[in-house]
Amino acid sequence: MSELNTNQLKAAQFEGKHLLVLAGAGTGKTRTIIARAVYLISKGVDPSKIQILTFTKRAASEIVSRVKASMGEQSGKNPTGSTFHSWCNQLLYNFPNVFGTAKFTIIDEDDQVSIMKMVCGNQKEAFKKLRLKPRKLVDLYSFARNTKRNLTDTLTVKLFDDVPENELEERLAEVKPLVESILRKYEMKKRERKYLDYDDMIQVVANRLNKDPKARQIIGKKYEHLLIDEMQDTNPLQWELIRPFQQICHLFCVGDDAQSIYAFRGADFKNIHNFKKNVKDAEVFRLEENYRSTSEILDVSNWLLDKSTLNYEKRLSAVRGSGIKPKIINVPNEWEEGYFIAAKIIENFTEKDKEYNDHLILSRSQNYTRSLQAIFIEKKIPFETYGGRSFMEAAHLKDVFSAFRVVNNNLDEIAWVRFLTFWEGIGEISAAKYIQELINKEDIEECIQWLEEGSKGPFEMIETLKGIASNMDKIDKAVEAAYGTMQARLAMKYVQDWDKKRKPDFPILTLLARNYSNLSEFITECLLDNSTKINNSPTLKKSEIQENKEEDAVIISTVHSAKGLEASTCFVLNVSPKVYPSAWSLGDIEKVEEDRRVLYVALTRAKDELFITRRTSSIYAEDHVTEDGSAVPTYFLNEFPEELTDQVFYSQEKGESVDAPIANDFDFDFGMDFS
Repeated sequence: MSELNTNQLKAAQFEGKHLLVLAGAGTGKTRTIIARAVYLISKGVDPSKIQILTFTKRAASEIVSRVKASMGEQSGKNPTGSTFHSWCNQLLYNFPNVFGTAKFTIIDEDDQVSIMKMVCGNQKEAFKKLRLKPRKLVDLYSFARNTKRNLTDTLTVKLFDDVPENELEERLAEVKPLVESILRKYEMKKRERKYLDYDDMIQVVANRLNKDPKARQIIGKKYEHLLIDEMQDTNPLQWELIRPFQQICHLFCVGDDAQSIYAFRGADFKNIHNFKKNVKDAEVFRLEENYRSTSEILDVSNWLLDKSTLNYEKRLSAVRGSGIKPKIINVPNEWEEGYFIAAKIIENFTEKDKEYNDHLILSRSQNYTRSLQAIFIEKKIPFETYGGRSFMEAAHLKDVFSAFRVVNNNLDEIAWVRFLTFWEGIGEISAAKYIQELINKEDIEECIQWLEEGSKGPFEMIETLKGIASNMDKIDKAVEAAYGTMQARLAMKYVQDWDKKRKPDFPILTLLARNYSNLSEFITECLLDNSTKINNSPTLKKSEIQENKEEDAVIISTVHSAKGLEASTCFVLNVSPKVYPSAWSLGDIEKVEEDRRVLYVALTRAKDELFITRRTSSIYAEDHVTEDGSAVPTYFLNEFPEELTDQVFYSQEKGESVDAPIANDFDFDFGMDFS
């Protein structure tokens, strides 16, 4: 505890019922959570009764491992660290009678779209009138549930936000009944096939614990303390999950309302603002001593929050003291921006003894960085981008997982379609006929027996199911068995890139399987770990087993993927009008403030050097006024104090002496002294 400052120590040793720790960027929130867990264990709390909740498995694993390291030889049992979805999955699996989930299958986003397509096919007339794609319907459904909005509000916000008010009622009357009909059929299909989507996992647990005192009593015996990280990113559905734990155990929540940037996923920073109001016997502590950035960098980020219409009640101070003044780099276009950044990184690498991974580049969108990436390739600067399809989204792995899924739940119609049509000689028509029989069988053993009768498929197909079914408690053996019988067909199906790209994934899959004791957990956790929808951290994208040392490369990330990232030198791209805030946000105070928080998160990633780039063609802009008369800034840096940064006008061709973007009046004072 000696490494904690006064406020961190006060939070870690809190003796009340519930606590919210408002922890500004770089103020050591992770250190405080770890110290809290260590303190509780040292006071005699059973580590297994401490549950740590975060938004990424990587963060949860890091916290638990650091708690264990802090305890040293005292460590026996450890607290559990999980994501919200992973935790709910464990509760559903460990307490099937409490939650009524003795047999179920978790489905991912692609599965949801497949089910929605089935439903839309059965509702042809309604679907044709809607002119909405199934994926959009899934998004609407998920948004409504995560934000706890009704269908009318959801359609208003997500579909008709630009429709004039005098036309809104007519549009809703036309569309709402059609959407409602399809979504009700979608829910019915999920119930029939015992499917749970990602939102269902949280909803089922939240519903039971909020409504059932006996369920709270049973779960209450398992937990004494709930430690929640990144509280500002929780959405109303997650709050419904947390709420009953006020009665079950102690809440210790850490977050920063100024870093709430996931409204598009339903996150609601009001969960922090209203914490004391919503949680009885709660107190609030603040952490404002920043250990990451210099005072010059914090001056910029503090100024940005000070200009907000919201009261964030925090002002970060730099423990490290003074450093280099941030720079605003005015560039004519993204190519010049890219050449400036490349030149600066090469200079730091060759002349200032910095590594490539000392540099972080942040953008609103990964698409915007395409020209930058091209320049890096030209200049031979190694880089890594966060994004792209994740490991478990690869088609060949989904083929194998379809076999795991039908063994786990023979009602899984979607998995049966994929598994059966994977094999040569079984088309969609034959598969549909098979499925009508298979989903009426009692279990997978009856399914295998039926398939064997009359040889209704290749020998390898049936052996795949047998191999998995006989290794339900040895998951790595189940993977090896499935791969052994499916390998020849996989190699034929993906012949063009099998050896180099796809085949190397299977040793990784076997390695992952060793961490799980049952098939259901393996299926669900692999889907959760790699979900781009619910996982804010980079996902496993490469099939190579990495060595201990990490590659030295510049990181190019979106701001929304930058939580937890920091770097000595940080470049925040295109901080221009109609980007900060976005043109789509103008006129909406809440959206503008969300964009302000996005920029705040980006600025506070920098440790030593901060470069803010923007377009010279659009530096100055007028203020925008909403219909109710309230002013909304069209550009966050409109009133930016000049003394907080140095300004550079850059062009590769002319060096750093480009003319100002706006012409001044001609000065007629020629300096002639006529006296």
